[in-house]
Amino acid sequence: MQEDRVGEKRPRDAGTGLGDAGEPGVSLEPCRLEIDGKPVDARAGESILTAARRAGIDIPAMCADPRMKPTGDCELCNVVLDGQADLVKACMTLAEAGMTVRTENSELKALRKDRLNTYLADHNAYCQPPCTAACPAGIDIAGYIDLILQKDYAGSTALIKTMLPLPGVLGRVCPRPCEDPCRRIQIDGTPVAICALKRFAADQAAEAGLPTQPEPKPATGKRVAVVGAGPTGLSAAYYLALEGHKVTLFESERKAGGMLRFGIPPYRLPNSVLDQEIDDILSLGVELKTNQTMGRDYQLDTLKDRGFDAVYLSIGAMAAKPTGIPGDDAEGVMSAIKFLADVNWNETVDVGKRVIVIGGGFTAVDAVRTARRVGASEVTMMYRRTRKEMSAAAHEIHECDAEGIKLELLTAPVSVKVENGRVVGLTSRRMELGDLDDSGRRRPVPIPGSEYFTPADTILMAIGQDVDVASLNEGDLGLDERWGTIEVDESTMMTNLPGVFSGGDCVTGAATVVEGVGAGRLGAFAINAYLNGADDAGIAAAIFQHKPKFFDIGAKAASAAPMNDMPVLDGEGRLAAFENSRHGGDVDHDEAFKEVEVGFSEEVALREAGRCLMCLCQAAGVCTLQSLSIEYGAGTTAYLGKDAWK
Repeated sequence: MQEDRVGEKRPRDAGTGLGDAGEPGVSLEPCRLEIDGKPVDARAGESILTAARRAGIDIPAMCADPRMKPTGDCELCNVVLDGQADLVKACMTLAEAGMTVRTENSELKALRKDRLNTYLADHNAYCQPPCTAACPAGIDIAGYIDLILQKDYAGSTALIKTMLPLPGVLGRVCPRPCEDPCRRIQIDGTPVAICALKRFAADQAAEAGLPTQPEPKPATGKRVAVVGAGPTGLSAAYYLALEGHKVTLFESERKAGGMLRFGIPPYRLPNSVLDQEIDDILSLGVELKTNQTMGRDYQLDTLKDRGFDAVYLSIGAMAAKPTGIPGDDAEGVMSAIKFLADVNWNETVDVGKRVIVIGGGFTAVDAVRTARRVGASEVTMMYRRTRKEMSAAAHEIHECDAEGIKLELLTAPVSVKVENGRVVGLTSRRMELGDLDDSGRRRPVPIPGSEYFTPADTILMAIGQDVDVASLNEGDLGLDERWGTIEVDESTMMTNLPGVFSGGDCVTGAATVVEGVGAGRLGAFAINAYLNGADDAGIAAAIFQHKPKFFDIGAKAASAAPMNDMPVLDGEGRLAAFENSRHGGDVDHDEAFKEVEVGFSEEVALREAGRCLMCLCQAAGVCTLQSLSIEYGAGTTAYLGKDAWK
């Protein structure tokens, strides 16, 4: 704040209702004035600002905040006084009988916006960081990065685990929605490597063997069944256990993990990392029952018969979408999901030398890179749009380039060519982009007469995944479904069956791992409220998430360092096993599936953490500057402050 202007007079403690009785010409008698057309009775010695606020009329001000020394210079409380050409400051002008005051017009709005922008020029607090708001799990990102800077890696991991129980996993496989809105981009065009720092903290804490999760609350005596031990179910189990409830996880596969276990290859997510973080969840007293399939081993009604007080359905989206093209049932054509599962379970998979993968998402990328690792020498990913529209992350597509994957873009499959019952190739058609479709992307349109043929030994379909909800309603339980997913009350996450909640892919359709984790945590909070006797309104309040408003106030940085790239195995090192297979040799499985991203060293991690702008403020939500800046549209990258590094 600026200092008082020399020689400028103002009432003592302006804005608090205490005037300066010694100031000549000032009446201290009660009086009536008009503010914005409303009659207002002012008390003796009150400023216009105080009288207005007492009457429920809000005039913006900073200097008159009772917690601050008033300066008379904020100029936000300027108002129009009839009969006077110049604006007057409501905090400095005492109310007098017969005054007519206007607190809002276009001139005042423009002045207030300009003054707020001046305040914001040297202001380095960003309310809630946009990275946290963009994270489906709501992690305190600035907080855990700050703990990394303090070399408190266990504390950093523990902070992450308050919102997400799988930091080592997500530090490897998260699509990084938090990095897109990172305000560091304003400075040098690149975000902070948030995801890589999460992995670093988790790996350091695990290596040191330090505890990173709290003790559960005392046992409540309540029992909860969680159906599906993928990322959503694991997260729900974790937070329910911390609340003191007894949780049993029912998993149809041999091991827990869901898509983390058999949908993501070990070169991206080593089994050792997944196993350790699942063990941490089970250590809270969570019971895991594997090879248990709903509809075969139990049903919803039998779970209640077993004494469970609530159920959380998190069965995931594991069923491959049908392609609907001729020949897709031939030998050698299979879903990419099944292919990845077979490889991850160490099943023998012979894909031949020429593999085509249809799709442009994460599953397609994992499938083409895995096909290389099991011996295919010619691997093509066909996608009907361009690289820009692919839903897989850019860094994953880059890894395809590094591993010799051919991208066949603007191409759509027409039919599978089959000889003697087995696939021998694929007929495709060239596409061009037309108008925008419902997804906001340009619709691919076939080019007439552009069909062409590509030979193939194996074709893997990665065009999407569905939820297998058929088994859930065996016995005609009446569980409501909608478009192949489970229907829930969005405000409570409860299905139409009392005490049965659901979240994750089986409600939203196939989504990302971090979205599943966020759904699991909220599901746990909903069930906890239900078990504590809350009604629908109470459950909704327990999981309500405030969506913050942001205004852009520019950015200042303590470090001018550029973004640090994740170190990876070099192309020669990771492809040696593949090249051996090209010349007739066997593929060394452990060598081929070695983790490609090797992680930050401590030196690099600390340097990268130092790039963070620490965009957080403990006063967010109760800050006058924040609320006024949002109200008047203030905030601009044109004001970077005198000490800003550019």
